[in-house]
Parts: sequence; C-alpha cells; structure tokens
Amino acid sequence: MERFKILIVEDDPIQEKIIQHILENLDYKIQLLKSQNGFDALKIVEKELPDLILTDWDMPKMSGIDFCKRIQTNKKFKDIPVIMCTGINTSSENLKSAFESGVVDFIRKPLDKMELVSRVKSMLRLSESYQTIKRQKEEIEAEKEKSDKLLLNILPQKIANDLKEFGKTEPELFKAVTVFYSDIVDFTAKTLKIPPDILLNELNDLIKGFDAIMNKHHCEKIKTVGDAYVAVCGMPNTNPKHAENILNAAIDAIAFLAERNKKSKYKWEVRLGIDTGEVMGGIIGTSKYIYDIFGDPVNTASRLEHNSQTMRIHVSERTYKLVKDKFEFEEQAPLEVKGKGLMKMYFVK
Repeated sequence: MERFKILIVEDDPIQEKIIQHILENLDYKIQLLKSQNGFDALKIVEKELPDLILTDWDMPKMSGIDFCKRIQTNKKFKDIPVIMCTGINTSSENLKSAFESGVVDFIRKPLDKMELVSRVKSMLRLSESYQTIKRQKEEIEAEKEKSDKLLLNILPQKIANDLKEFGKTEPELFKAVTVFYSDIVDFTAKTLKIPPDILLNELNDLIKGFDAIMNKHHCEKIKTVGDAYVAVCGMPNTNPKHAENILNAAIDAIAFLAERNKKSKYKWEVRLGIDTGEVMGGIIGTSKYIYDIFGDPVNTASRLEHNSQTMRIHVSERTYKLVKDKFEFEEQAPLEVKGKGLMKMYFVK
C-alpha cells in the first residue's frame, strides 16, 4: 500500500496530540507532518507535497483561511485536499469563505474519533484517485508531445498545427517561393565502398547539418529523396526574404561540408540548384502523411542542380534578379535544359 503524507497544522499541542493519536491507528501507511502555524506549514508543503492537510481555523500569524488561500495560488499545491477543523458555532458565512479558499471538508471541535477517521479516509481515497488521474494525464501529455514531435518531423509546423486544430489542411498555391535542391556528387559509387551502417550514419549527419542550417535561415526542409535534399523558403509561411534566405542557407551548406571534410574520413561534396516562382504545397496520402511541393521552380531547381558544378551554387535568372544586389554572381552562357529550352544561369561566387 502506498504511504500517504498527512500534514497537521494546529497551534494547540493537546489538539495536535489527539489528531496524531487517532491518525496513527488508521489502517493506512501514513507519515505525519506537523506545524504550529501557517507560515511554517507552507514551507513543509513546498518541501514534502503532502497528500492531505488538516488545518485549524484560528491560528496565530496566519489563519487557516489565509493558509488555504496561499496554497490555492500555487498550481503545484492547489489540488491537495484540505480538511478544516473548526468550532461548533462557525457561521454559514464563514463556512462559505472557507470553501472559497479551497477547503474541501470540515470537522468540528471537539473532535469525534469516528468522524475524523471517516473524513480522513474519504479524503485519502480522493487524493489517491487524483494522483492516479494526474499520472494518467501526465502520461497522455508525454505521449501527445511525442506524437507532436513525430508529426513535425514529417510536416511543416503550420501544416501540423492545421491538422491538429481542424483535422485537415487544404492544398495552397504560394506566389513567391525559392526552392533549394542539392544532390551528393558520386553518391552511388561511394555507396559501394562504404559499409551500410557507416553510410547511413554519414548521411544522417549530413542531413542533420543541413536541417540546422535551414532552421537558422528560416527555411523549410521538405524532404530527402535518397541523397537529394529539398528545401524552400516562402511557404507554408510567406517570407519577403525567401530568395536571400535560401542563398544564405546554400552558402552555409557549402561551408559546412568543406569544414566537415577537413576532419572526416569520408568526404562529401554536393551540387546545388536554386529557382524561384509559384509553388503548390499540400498533404499527400492518408495513412502515411507527406507534405510535398509541385511547380516549375521545383523541376527547374533540379535541372539547375544537375547542370551545376561540384560545390557550386547554380541559380536561375528568376532568383538572380531578386538578389543580384546582395550577392556576387558569375553569369554562365545560356544552356539548353531539358523541358526548358535555353536558360540563363548564374553561379554564386
């Protein structure tokens, strides 16, 4: 059986002894805590967090009512049941004040043993039920937090919030979005030379690094497809600096890999493609959600990546026009791109 802590707040030593004697003979395992005034009792409540409090009404320094009010102001203590010991002639108005201060039951003086035992047992059962509910609530909250974190691993926060609040989210067209598309150079060839467990650890470390960079620059990772990494800025939350943010993220991604390659046994390099325009975003699937993006800038960013150079950032003319005064570029000769025809392209210096 669980051990219950009962706090007795009583300034009369004789009354305290009577209550102690009665409670020590309960068929419960209990630990008695004692105080002669409300101030000291508050310290005990803070330290011990009792399951039940028995307090006198009229005490020096702080009345039982004021003591209960102080308990009620603290979320940690306000659900501890309190039994008030009061005189036989207590008025209805005073009883009302006591209930409003947080008292849940009364026992009148002179104390009756059977009444005290019955009320204490009732309150201990109440406390036990409350503690069970509290634990269940905490377990549910912990599981909910885990579920929320898992949801945020696969969905942007705005989309996850919409799903939780409304149970659905509608596809949406975003007018000004910049798309980041990267691919690891010679990844397939390297997979044949690196043990699978090491390969996955390496890939995971690279993605974690890219994720941190995207968060830093207010960009949204959309997905990874094998060794390809896709991110955006400007959706699902609009951002007037979408192109600038993606360029800064791309520069940091190159720097991250270059620094990592100095210390790592395995060297990884990427090609990067970036384009800007209208992008559609929405949930795909019902049992396994994925938030995916569609539109010309997605395809163009992929083509730019394919035609990029190792550890270079390849930018479309649309993106270039938005940030040409913020970064230095090298204009490339127009290139025939599948599905696009001749395109102007730029490398970030």
